[in-house]
This record gives sequence, structure tokens and C-alpha cells, in this order.
Amino acid sequence: MTIRVQTMQMAPAKIPYQRLIRRSLAGATLAVFLLSAFYPAHLSAQSLQSKIYRARDRVLPALVHIQPVVSDYRTGKLQKQSVVGSGVIIHPAGYVVTNFHVAGKADQILCTLSDKEQVKATLVGGDPPTDLAVIKLDLSEYKGQLYVAEFGDSDLLQVGQQVIAMGSPLALARSITSGVISTLDRYFPEDTRLPSGERTGQYNLWLQTDAAINPGNSGGPLVNLSGQVIGINSRASIFANNIGFSIPSNIVRKITDRLITDGKVERSWIGIHCQPLHELEVFFGSSAERGVLISSIDPDSPAEAALLRAGDIIESINGVTVSARFVEELPKIYRMIADYPPRSELSLVVRRREEIFSVITLTQRLGDLQGEDLECPEWGFAVKAITQQMALDYQLSTSNGVFVSGVKRPGPAFSGGLRSGDIIIKIDDKRLADLASFSEAYQAAVTDSTAISLLTVRRGQAVRFALMKTEDSGSDSDQTIRDSGDSASE
Repeated sequence: MTIRVQTMQMAPAKIPYQRLIRRSLAGATLAVFLLSAFYPAHLSAQSLQSKIYRARDRVLPALVHIQPVVSDYRTGKLQKQSVVGSGVIIHPAGYVVTNFHVAGKADQILCTLSDKEQVKATLVGGDPPTDLAVIKLDLSEYKGQLYVAEFGDSDLLQVGQQVIAMGSPLALARSITSGVISTLDRYFPEDTRLPSGERTGQYNLWLQTDAAINPGNSGGPLVNLSGQVIGINSRASIFANNIGFSIPSNIVRKITDRLITDGKVERSWIGIHCQPLHELEVFFGSSAERGVLISSIDPDSPAEAALLRAGDIIESINGVTVSARFVEELPKIYRMIADYPPRSELSLVVRRREEIFSVITLTQRLGDLQGEDLECPEWGFAVKAITQQMALDYQLSTSNGVFVSGVKRPGPAFSGGLRSGDIIIKIDDKRLADLASFSEAYQAAVTDSTAISLLTVRRGQAVRFALMKTEDSGSDSDQTIRDSGDSASE
């Protein structure tokens, strides 16, 4: 039997014309969608890059590389240190703003401008509480073009806003880094100090940024994408990755105007220290909307004379309601008092438990934070005058005597048991009232190289004695070079 197998060929499937049209349209739509997703991002990146370039070009020409020579007595002898920092030109007359810890105690200042020309500068004035200083360029022989940066409004900044930090990190001049504003109101405790010992940060909050700020960046500008200076770089944390802090431009403008006009910033003081009321309102009987809690009172202060006490709550100052529930609100209160002229009358409404009453207090001028220094090379230590603020900071009962700022090792003072922080109140039988009386007694004592002098020293609450024998070595001042230091705990 023959079996026939018939092979059948299948005809190609026919796709309806309408379905083909639909598939083509879908493919085209997908392509358009992918392109629309890619090009806006691409154009946005180009736009951001262009803004960074424009901001750079507006401010970088006004950037200044600063090399001040400062005097340091902390080792017990005078050391001349060449510091490296940054600054930015803010006035066509050649005024430059930088940090106090860069140039606030400078003996000599050399600046390098954007065209790499070097000019000398002089210190106009400094303000340790805000860590700001103004120097003026000597333009008498400068033939180049001077560029001036423009300030922006730091009150308009937002968390997440793109910024650029400019300066001389690790002495690498004309460097820029970019990042964002990570916090607008960073607070540092009021006992935060500069490397030279002055308290800083009591009157302002800080801008926090992740734009890299390293030693040498101090005093350089923090810039927005419009090419405006919205902060002056001041500090960095050595325990974190790219967390830096800048002084807001609105504070900078106010302080620099006063430094240029008067050479200093005068502030009022009444001697109160405050703490936030958060979680303490119920205990102290305060409402959540008002009140500043006094935590302590300085002795012999206007606040003490007004019979204010720790635990009192100030509800208003000269008719203005005040409030400090959180630490970030404390600088505003201190600044409000400080901005009154010295010897101003302040009317305070105070709550003490269930009692509400008014007091009048007369402000005093906040004096110098640190006194003048003096090297004593024949005895191997350095001292400084005791200011009223130092007496308060170190809880001294009087400002008489001198403060030992450094002891040379080895040396007569170190061998005799003298240490940094001691208060010298007598040389032999001569009681010391101030730095001038100490200098007079010291010069008389070291005139005779064979004489031995007895120092009466107060260390804390104890009194000690130290024998000094003149060392015939003279002053052996050193000169070193370092970057300006940045740390959140200076």
C-alpha cells in the first residue's frame, strides 16, 4: 500500500494595516519619551555647570591669598608664625574681609591677588566674637585691576542650596569646591574659643556646608550660584568628612562696616548667661511663646546689681517680647543686648515663679577679651594682662596680677614650678596691680643677674611660691610657618 503524504506550506501571516500603524506609533511614542527624559536632564546638568562657571568668574578674581605673620606666646617665648589663610575683596578702596584667627593679631601681612601680584596689607580691625577681621591692601604701587565681590542675602538661603567654597586650602591658592547648604542655623556653645583663646560664636549662628573647607580656606568666601558672597568660611570639623562652617553674610556685612568705620566693634554687656527653655517651661511656669531662662549671673555685673537671679525668666526687653526655647535662639538674645550702646538703660520684664516684675539695668561696655602679651625671656615664660572678661572666664576674684600664658621648657620658670594658667600676684614683696606694675618689677629683678626672686602665684584656690633665677640667654624668638587652623572646637 502506498501512503502519500501531502506537505502543505503555510502562507505568511498577514498583519492588519491598522495594527501595524498602532505599533509604529507606540514605538515612536517610546522614543520620544526616552529622548524627553534624557535631554532635560542633560540640559539641566549643562545649566548647572554654566551657573557654577559664572559664579566662579564673578568672585574668583576678588579672592586673596593671605600670609600674615603673627606673634604667639603660648610656648613661653615669642614665636613669629607665618599663617596661611584666605580673604575676599569687598571694597574698591582695597578692604578685604577674612577671619580674626587668620589676621586679627598680625604684625605683617602679605597678600597675593588673582593676577599673582603680591602687595602688603595692614590690619584695619578685628572682632573675635564673630571671628572676623578686615585688612586693607596697599595699592600705592599696584598697577593691575582690582575686582570686588558682591554680598548676597544670607537670610534667603535654603537647606540643599548649591554653593561654592573658595580659598587656599593647605596653601593651595585659588581653589574651589562645591556642595550644598546642609544647615542654616548651626549653634556652637558660647565657650567655644579661637586658637588664641578668645570666645567666639556667642552672637551668631553658622552656615553648615559639605563643600570641602580645609586649613587655609579660613577667611575665603562661600558663594551662591548667582556669584554673591553669602558667607565667610571659618571652621571645619576634624572628625567628619567635609563638614564646614561659615559666618552668614548678613553678619559679615554688619561687622565689616563697623570695623571699617571704627576699627573695632563695641558691645554692651549685662552679665547674664542663658539656656534654652525647652522641656523646662512647666517647671519654671513659662509659656511656650515667650521667655529666656537665666542660668547664671556674672559677679559684679549690671544683672547682679539689678538683683536678677539664676532661674529668672526674662519675658521682654524694652517692650520687645523675647523667647529662647532652643539653643539656636540664644545668639539672637545676646546680640539684641550687645547691639545697644554701652550705658544704655534696659527695661526687663521678669518672671520669678508666680511673680512678674520689672527691673531697670544699665549696660556696660564689653571690654577686650584678651589682654596684651609680654615675654619674660630671662625667666622663660610669657604673661598677659588680665581683662575683666578674662577674670570672668577663669572665675578670678580680681583682675589684679598677670596671667601666665606660656612656660618655656626647659627654663627657670618651668624648673621653679610655674605653669600656664597661673596668676602671678607678687614679685618678692611688690604686689602687682596690672601688667605695667609687673613689667616694672620684672625689669628691676632681672637687672641683677645674680639675684633670685620669689613669685607669689595663685593656682585655682591655692597660693604657691616659685623661685626665679635669671637666665642669661636673651630672647630666642622662633619663626615658623603654618596653615590657619580650622576645627569645630577651637
